Amino acid sequence: MTHLNKFLLIAGLLLLGLPLLAQLATPTIFSSNMVLQRDMPVPVWGTAKPWERITVKFGDNRLKTFADESGSWRVTLPAMKANKTPQQLTIKGKDTTLVYDKILIGDVWLCSGQSNMEYSVKRHSSFLPPAKGEDLEAVALTSGPMPLLSVFNQTRNGKNAAWQVADGKTIERTSSIGFFFAKAIQDTLDIPIGLITVALGGTQIEAWTTTTMYEAFPLFADELQRSNGRVGGLRPGNWYKAMMEPLTPYAVKGFLWYQGENNCGKRDRRYAEKFQVMVKSWRTAFEAPQAPFYCVLLAPHIYSDRKHNNKTYPVTAEDLPLFREQQKKGVNLVENCDYIVVSDLVDQLTDIHPPYKWEVGSRLARLALAKTYGFSKIVWSGPRISHVETVADSLIVTFDHCAKGLKTNDNKRISWFEVAAKDGVFRPAFADIKGKNQVVVYLPEVKQPVSVRFGWHETAMPNLVNSEGWPATPFCQQKFD
Repeated sequence: MTHLNKFLLIAGLLLLGLPLLAQLATPTIFSSNMVLQRDMPVPVWGTAKPWERITVKFGDNRLKTFADESGSWRVTLPAMKANKTPQQLTIKGKDTTLVYDKILIGDVWLCSGQSNMEYSVKRHSSFLPPAKGEDLEAVALTSGPMPLLSVFNQTRNGKNAAWQVADGKTIERTSSIGFFFAKAIQDTLDIPIGLITVALGGTQIEAWTTTTMYEAFPLFADELQRSNGRVGGLRPGNWYKAMMEPLTPYAVKGFLWYQGENNCGKRDRRYAEKFQVMVKSWRTAFEAPQAPFYCVLLAPHIYSDRKHNNKTYPVTAEDLPLFREQQKKGVNLVENCDYIVVSDLVDQLTDIHPPYKWEVGSRLARLALAKTYGFSKIVWSGPRISHVETVADSLIVTFDHCAKGLKTNDNKRISWFEVAAKDGVFRPAFADIKGKNQVVVYLPEVKQPVSVRFGWHETAMPNLVNSEGWPATPFCQQKFD
C-alpha cells in the first residue's frame, strides 16, 4: 500500500468515526476473579478492529462473532449453574488473546446510592465509630481470603477497577452495607457471590438516571423541555454515564439502593416517580427486567439544622417523614421491590452517616433471602401498618410483620404516636399494645380522634418493634373533613 493510499484509508476511518488500530479489549468489569451470574444468559462484549473475528471460550462454550464496523462485538453465554470451581475465560482475536482466570459462577449483586452506601468497610476518618457493641467492620478488616466472595469497586471515572477476591485488604473500599449483605447471602446459600459497588457521596437520584431515561416518562419529558434539559434543577445522568453505564449489560441478580439524603434536603416531592424511572431504566440497561430492587428508608437525622436549611429549601422537622413516604410510594410503584427500616441504628442525630452498617447489610440480606431466595419463614421486616379502626375515643392500629408479637425495645411505654381530631392538629398520644398485632392509641383531651401518625419527626427513634427486634415503619394515617 502506498503512503497516499494509507493516508486516504486513515482519513476515511477518521471521517467515519472508526477506531484506527483498535486492540481487542473488554470493559474493566471483565477481569480475573470475577463472578458470572448463574441461571441466566451472560453477555460478554468489548471492542476490536472493525470486522475482526472474535472467539470466546468458557468451559464447554465456544462462541464466535465478528466486530461490527465501529469495532464493537458481543456474544452471550448460555445460562449456567452455580459453580465453585475456578474456570478460565478466553477471548481471542486476530492478533490478541485475553485470558481471565479464577472465574466463578454464582449470584452478582450491585449496590449503589450516595454516601451511606459508599461508606466503606474501612471507615472514613471523619465518620464516627459505633457507640455500642463490637465494631464488626474492624473485625472484617482482619479477615483472611474469602474464596467464594469477589468484590468490584467502581471508580469515579469508570476505569482502572478490577474484581478481587474478598479479604481484609481488598474490601477496604467496598461498601460496608454491600459487603455484609453479600457475606450473609454467601454464608447462607454456599454459592459464589459477586458484589459490585457503584456509589458516590452527595449525589442526587437524578445523577443516576439519564436524560434519555427521563424523556420516556411524560411527567419529566415536559420538565426537560421547560427547564433547558434539567430535572430537579440538575442535568441528569452524569454519574450514571461515568460509573454505571460502563458496566451495562453485565448480568446481575439484583440491586441494593441507599440514597435520598440530598433529595430529602431539597424537599423532593417527586422522588417516588424518579425512583420508578431509575429502576425501570436500570433493569432495562442490565437486561434484567424482573431483578429485585431493595432499598433503605432514610435514618433519623436533623435535616432542619442550619447546614441543610436555606432560603430555597426551608427544611422542617416533618420533611424527613414526608420524604420517607415518597420512598415507600416509589417502592409501591415498582414490582419486586421493598425496603428496610433503620430508625434504631443511630447514635447521634447530627450524624448523617450513622454506624452499624453491618446491621443494615444483614437486614437487606434477610429481605433478599425471604423474597428472592424463598426462605419464607425468615423475619425480614418490622411492624407495618395494616389498617386503623375507631373504637370509642381510641384508634386501634393493626400491624403486619409482627412475628410472634409486638413489644418495645427498651421496656418502656410506646413512644412517638400522635392523634388528631377533625381539626387536623396532631398531639402526642398514649399507646398500648393489645394482643399480638394491635396498638391502642388515645389521648383523653382528644375526643373522637380520626387520624394517627407514628414516628413523624426527623428525630424520631421509636421503640416499637416486633418479637425479633425489627423496628416499626413510620406512617401517617389521615382522615380530615
